[in-house]
Amino acid sequence: MTDSDYFEHIHKFREARDERFRINPQSWLTLVGLFHLEPGDNNFGADKVNRIVVETCAQAYCGSFYLENGSVTLKTLPDSSLTLNDQPPQERALHSDHDDAPDLIRVGSLLMIVLLRGKEHYLRVWDLQSPAILEFTGLKYFPIDPAYRIESRFIPYDPPRDIQIWDVVGAESSSQLAGEIHFTLEGVDCRLVAEDSGNELLFSFTDLTRADVTYPGGRFLTVEKPRDNRVVLDFNLAVNWPCAYTDFATCPLPPTENHLPVRIEAGEMRYRDH
Repeated sequence: MTDSDYFEHIHKFREARDERFRINPQSWLTLVGLFHLEPGDNNFGADKVNRIVVETCAQAYCGSFYLENGSVTLKTLPDSSLTLNDQPPQERALHSDHDDAPDLIRVGSLLMIVLLRGKEHYLRVWDLQSPAILEFTGLKYFPIDPAYRIESRFIPYDPPRDIQIWDVVGAESSSQLAGEIHFTLEGVDCRLVAEDSGNELLFSFTDLTRADVTYPGGRFLTVEKPRDNRVVLDFNLAVNWPCAYTDFATCPLPPTENHLPVRIEAGEMRYRDH
């Protein structure tokens, strides 16, 4: 790949990410709410008397998410404008994001689904008219620097190692570490562990730029699993976790092993103040 081809590849990658943010109705920029569901009725609407208040909701009272025995049931009024999967709502247990096809609730410009994090249930809410998406002009990146395209030997773990990953709402989940890589940057020896992510390796990390110019919660990279134990880690392709754009995401935190003691001035920069 020539230098011009390489720069064009990175530019196209970044342009495609911007476009996905613009056209996806359930992007991180349209996300406006994350509500913990308590046992019993969780009524919702624009009126402040509701347990879940969404000020941009089209109705003062839209219905209730009833949580009982680990299951969430949607309850609505006969004259509600709410739809379930674009059909008139049925009073039944809802499929969460852990199911193959989570149920999508729509009312006015709002979209909602039920999340399961650990044993806790949450309601995630998007607004297609969110100021964050209406004012979106593009993501922020460091200038492309080929010096941050690093080839390294991948050291697989045999067998893979179990690891517990925490997210920003305090939920814990299990993952597996597939192996690790070692490299030198700015004269500093660095090491990253890789999570097994299907056909890919996931490198979730932080570096010293988190103090001033990148998202403090970390960034990540994915690469195809290598056949010859050689990986190319291109930090120009590093991107933010969703919590960089919204307070209502539930991002995983990078493993403690992946706090790099150097500045990685490549890839995506901080999108907003934290």
